Amino acid sequence: MQSYLVEAVALSEDNQNWVREEIRRAINPNGWKKTANWLRYWSLTGICITTFLTLIAITITLVIFATNRVSQESEFRGTTQTRLTNIETRLGGIETNLLALRAAQAANLPTDKKNIAEAKAVLDMVKQSAIKLPANVVEQSGRAFIDASSKEPAAWNVALGFMSYRSVLNNYNRAVQTVNVPAGSNTNFEIRGVPGKAIPTVSEIPYGVAPTDAARYELIGKNLNEHLKFGTAQLILTGGAVNFDDHYVKHVFFINVEIHYTGRPLVLQDVVFVNCNFIFENTPPARQLGQVLVASSPVNFEKGS
Repeated sequence: MQSYLVEAVALSEDNQNWVREEIRRAINPNGWKKTANWLRYWSLTGICITTFLTLIAITITLVIFATNRVSQESEFRGTTQTRLTNIETRLGGIETNLLALRAAQAANLPTDKKNIAEAKAVLDMVKQSAIKLPANVVEQSGRAFIDASSKEPAAWNVALGFMSYRSVLNNYNRAVQTVNVPAGSNTNFEIRGVPGKAIPTVSEIPYGVAPTDAARYELIGKNLNEHLKFGTAQLILTGGAVNFDDHYVKHVFFINVEIHYTGRPLVLQDVVFVNCNFIFENTPPARQLGQVLVASSPVNFEKGS
């Protein structure tokens, strides 16, 4: 291997000054070179700024598009939901009218076995759905089957069905004048149940009223609270079963109660039935009570001895 010997030669003062000037010009150019460097620098900066602004514009466009899309979809869903609701309402009205027509047609000849079966089918359908037959249809059809039951016993079950269904449509409002009730005071009631069935749960509206305006539930001929100067505004019975025979019932609210009645003496004054089931014997007094039940609420009825 060959080796070379290099000798370092010192630069003169003039040469050093020339080198320094060239370095300065390279770092800080003048004239066209300076202009070219300036343009190159700012063109790169401009490209960065333009790219950034373009990205912002694209983002804003996408946001606006997405917002408009969501708004359009929400408007579409709202419009569709409204139309579906209107369609369901119209269909429900049509179905109600058809069932009401079927009930009325069956009641035109209530002693016919086919019509009895048809009316029972209509009642089963409305009980299993949210459909509510018009009260006037229930009254007219119920009365027809009640009348027919005196000749055709098979019509009685349908008549009871209309009585029970009428109680689904009932509501009640009553204004009372309250009075003071001494602390620790109680009122008394006598409720007869049905063998083998639960007694209803009994509760009271917590307001005292004058004795003449008070709730009563007792055997006819008794007044269990005659010694009091006040009474309970309203008695409420829920669930279970009761026997109405020989009872005096006033200002009482029955909810989901099974009501039994054979036709013995009975007095009802301002009595309301809600979603109740009636188990009546096919007797003239029971048919008379049935005529009132399908026609009105609250119920007022009196059958003497």
